[in-house]
Amino acid sequence: MPAAAKDLGQVDLLDYDLFEDHEPWEVFELLQREAPVHFHPERDGRGFWAVTKYADVHAVLRDTKTFSSEVGGAATIEDLPEDVLEARRNFLEFDPPKHGRYRRMISTSFTPGAVDRYEEWLRALVTALMDRALAQREFDLVEELAAPIPIRVLARLMGLPDEELPQLVALGDRLLIDTEPEFVGELAYTGEREEDKYKPFGSPWADDLCALGRAHYAERRECPRDDVMSRIATGEVDGRPLTPRELDNMFALMIVAGNETTRQAIALGTKALAEHPDEYARLRADRSMIDSAVDELLRFSSPVWFFRRTATVDTTIGEQPINAGDKVVVWFAAGNRDPDKYPEPNRLDLGRAPKDHLTFGRGGPHQCLGMHLARLELKVFLEELVERVAKVELAGPAVRLRSNFTNGLKRLPVRVEPVADPATPARK
Repeated sequence: MPAAAKDLGQVDLLDYDLFEDHEPWEVFELLQREAPVHFHPERDGRGFWAVTKYADVHAVLRDTKTFSSEVGGAATIEDLPEDVLEARRNFLEFDPPKHGRYRRMISTSFTPGAVDRYEEWLRALVTALMDRALAQREFDLVEELAAPIPIRVLARLMGLPDEELPQLVALGDRLLIDTEPEFVGELAYTGEREEDKYKPFGSPWADDLCALGRAHYAERRECPRDDVMSRIATGEVDGRPLTPRELDNMFALMIVAGNETTRQAIALGTKALAEHPDEYARLRADRSMIDSAVDELLRFSSPVWFFRRTATVDTTIGEQPINAGDKVVVWFAAGNRDPDKYPEPNRLDLGRAPKDHLTFGRGGPHQCLGMHLARLELKVFLEELVERVAKVELAGPAVRLRSNFTNGLKRLPVRVEPVADPATPARK
């Protein structure tokens, strides 16, 4: 058996321990080189196509008629019963034009102009959190900065009280990353036991999370405000208000998607800067590179590994025939490290300015609704970091999540050398 084929036979993208151990770029490099559209078996399933090249991922994302988000779902590789899919379905897992009818209900809250209104408030939040953390000189960056920034921003947009935030974060983490024992204990999803088979949104925490939203929806119908919760509570689709289940699923999506991915973008981005001190020094010396640095860190440190689609007709990806009904899993992070798209993809280059990276699902109707907000959060974070911190380095090993969906960290111990007298606000 050829060496490449033998290696391909050992590829297991369903091995959560692999992703907990490290970012397995060597596996994706093998797939891109030997089998860019690779049929991947499942222990208790029918298998799926793993798509890892940038051009192929982009083509699948844009062709919503051929590759459906609604058939089979978009956020799980496992095949779930239709009643489970329906119970958990939100507009992320609707196809056009239905997807657009739900998305438009809240999309005006996430335009560049809408999110720019929060910059002054966001900068005050970031500087307060950063000043407190930097005084310690050595701290867990996830706990002190990466976790509190996005959930506080999300709460501001949605109109949620600060006292609920710890519970929202904990429940959202358990819902999204139910393969992480530190979050969910013995209920961690392994994919091996029969009782685990349909756990992802048969989650015991889903109702707890949604219950927090229900009280706010009721209050917003009585007294609407200028916030996202009010737009959802009073919104209509096809001339009718949302059903209780639709309200629940919309709330769960907002909490999970609006918090976890930006948290990991900040954490993984800072880790990359600590591991590339020359690039960090380059950014400090030339603050005009901030926007470019945001995109390069989002490319280099993709916070989501994959999304799934299902083929609706017989088709091809590249030269590989795909049958109707086949599962197609597009690996965003792998596409962001495709050498045919980005020369020397494993090199961090803050001047690269890869505005066409796949982190937000480039192109097509499912492009990340919160991408402008995420960019603003990362931009302000970087501006204040380079203004206040002369040097950042790892103070211990990063502790990774046990997940093949979320690329992220549970802890990131860092040591910083603060600037003696930073300017405020940060220089642009």
